[in-house]
Amino acid sequence: MKPQQFPARERMNVSRARRSRGVGAHAHVARRAAITAAVLIAFVLVRGLLGTSSRPTTGSTVARPDREREVSPSPPAPIARVSSACGAGVGTSAEIDGAVVRWGADNVVGDAEACCRLCEQTDGCNIWVWCADESGCGGERKFGECWLKKRIDAAVAMHAASQRGDRSRWTSGALFTAAEARAASEAIEKAESERMKRRNAKGNHHVYLDVSIDDDPSRRIEFILYTNISPLAAENFRRMCEGVPSAKHTWVGSKFYRILDKFIDQTGPEGVAGSAVNPGLSFDDDPGGLKLKHDRPGLLSLANSGPNTNTGHFSIVMAPAPHLDGSYVIFGEIISGLDHAWAVNALATESGAPRGTARITQAGVLATF
Repeated sequence: MKPQQFPARERMNVSRARRSRGVGAHAHVARRAAITAAVLIAFVLVRGLLGTSSRPTTGSTVARPDREREVSPSPPAPIARVSSACGAGVGTSAEIDGAVVRWGADNVVGDAEACCRLCEQTDGCNIWVWCADESGCGGERKFGECWLKKRIDAAVAMHAASQRGDRSRWTSGALFTAAEARAASEAIEKAESERMKRRNAKGNHHVYLDVSIDDDPSRRIEFILYTNISPLAAENFRRMCEGVPSAKHTWVGSKFYRILDKFIDQTGPEGVAGSAVNPGLSFDDDPGGLKLKHDRPGLLSLANSGPNTNTGHFSIVMAPAPHLDGSYVIFGEIISGLDHAWAVNALATESGAPRGTARITQAGVLATF
C-alpha cells in the first residue's frame, strides 16, 4: 500500500478589499515621488542581490586537492525583466502569493507597468501580479487581470520568486524601501550560508536518478543527501540507488505516480514492502529533517502514513509548501536537473494522476563527500 499522500496545496482564503481612499492632488504627487525614489534605490539593491546570490538548483561536484569535495553553485540567472521604471525586481514567469488588497477579476489592465502603477497608488499594496498570457492564466483567470497584494516580506518574496525557476503565466513585482531591501539581503545571505553548509557537509552523498518521460530519452537529476541531518532517510535513498540489500530494493522502474502542479512530483519503489534500511518494515522520522522547511523547489521530502512510518516513498517539492513543515522529513535537494523535474511536473493533473509516464530508468551514487 502506498503511504498517505501529501495533502493538496492549501489555498489562502481571501476576501475582497476596499478600494484605496482618494488623496488630494498635492499629497498624491508627494507620495508618488517618495515611493518612486525608494523603489529606484531598492531596485538597484535588488539587482545586485539577484546578481550575486547562489542559485539553489544548479551546481556541480568538484574535487579540490587536499580538501573535501564541495558543491559549487553557479551564478544565478536573474528572471527576465519587463521594461519598466515601476517596481523593484519586476519579472516574468513568476507568481507571488500574498493577502489580496484588490481582486484581479475586477481590475483588468493592459500591461505590467499599469498593474505596478495601480499597486503604487493603492494603500496597503506592495506586491502586484499581472496575467501576461493572452489565453488566460488558468481556471477563470483572464489576460490582463491585475492582482494587488500585501506581504510583510515583499523583498524576500521577490527574491525567492526569482530563484524558483517558475514556469508561470503571471508577471509579478514588488515595492519596498531601500531599508527593507538591505534587511532582506541580510536575511537571504544568512539563509543561503546555512543551506550551503548543509549541502557541503562531510559525509553527504551525491546521487542521481535518470528519468524518462513517455518515449523521450532519459535525463539525469542529481541530488545531495543530507546524511548528517536526516541519516535514516539519506541512507535509505542511497541504498535504493545502489540496489542494497537486494536487487528488489531499487528506484529503477518506479513511476512518478502522483504529480500536482507546482507542488510535488511523488514516487516510490514498486512491489517492495518496507524500506531498504529496515527491510519489510518502515523506519522512523529523522528529527533534524522534520525541522527543515519546505521553502523552495527541488527539496526531497519523505511521504508517510503518520509519524515514524517512512518506507522510502518520497516527493520532489516543486514550490514552497509550509503546511508540510514538521510532518514530513526533508533529506536532500536537487543540485542539477531541476528543469527536468519541472518537465515531470508538467504532467500534473488536478487529481494528481499524471497525464503521461515519468519513470526512473537508472540510479546510482556518484560520490560521498
